[in-house]
Amino acid sequence: MKRIAVIGTGFRKAGTATPPQEILNLKAAGFDPFLIETRLPSFPMNEINRVLSETANIETGLRAVREESADAIFINTVGDYGLHALRSALRVPVIGAGEATMNAAAQLGQRFSIVTIWPRSMNFIYTGLLRLYRMKERCVSVRFVSANDELATLSKDKNFITDMRSGEVTQQDRIVAMCNRAIEEDGADTIMLGCTCMSPIAADIAARVKVPVLNALTTGYKATEMALSLNHVHSVEAYRPVGGTRDEHYTAIAKAVTALDVADPRGKAQAAE
Repeated sequence: MKRIAVIGTGFRKAGTATPPQEILNLKAAGFDPFLIETRLPSFPMNEINRVLSETANIETGLRAVREESADAIFINTVGDYGLHALRSALRVPVIGAGEATMNAAAQLGQRFSIVTIWPRSMNFIYTGLLRLYRMKERCVSVRFVSANDELATLSKDKNFITDMRSGEVTQQDRIVAMCNRAIEEDGADTIMLGCTCMSPIAADIAARVKVPVLNALTTGYKATEMALSLNHVHSVEAYRPVGGTRDEHYTAIAKAVTALDVADPRGKAQAAE
């Protein structure tokens, strides 16, 4: 049985946390995906908080291999925070939802668009990834569904993210409309959903859009299974091994920040999803 550590958020029930249901529904025989949560309260709403998200995922990935004997790591976020650092530190497959899905979109069409539930103020995440993965020529647009001022509602029990995840029709209509604008106005022939939090409604969106719609959560997870099945591990020429990785440094950072009791801007309910 190959153990895949899923870094990010999952679902809580009766005091336990499991990977997102979409992963459990499609996992192949012989694979055991398990959720490993980050210890740092972080949400990459700006550049400085993105650094904290990177640190959070690095510490979690190192812990997954050291303490949980993970055979592979799947970073369950389009932002791929900590991806390259973990590849330099570990000799197990490390797959990010963002990179895997951009590559899949480029295979299925010639001009893809990213449609995300997040507002334009978070565009730095996507522009950075497109530059890093050399996908700027293949991605014709990034379309943002929400307005910048909606970010302020994340700490509330009901907001644009909870509405979307629950299948609220208005939110679905907004996403479908933005997909259609990307197709008609930007010339996109493939759509990549720009957040793994959109996974619960990805199939509903795909059924209403005429071009392929890629769910970054399921696409990235299956890419992780494929890497394990084929015994593929990242190249040491591309990701030079780190000499003497100091795991304890990241552990200390995680404990120090957690002790500060820094509030997650999404609120406790969403942070535990």
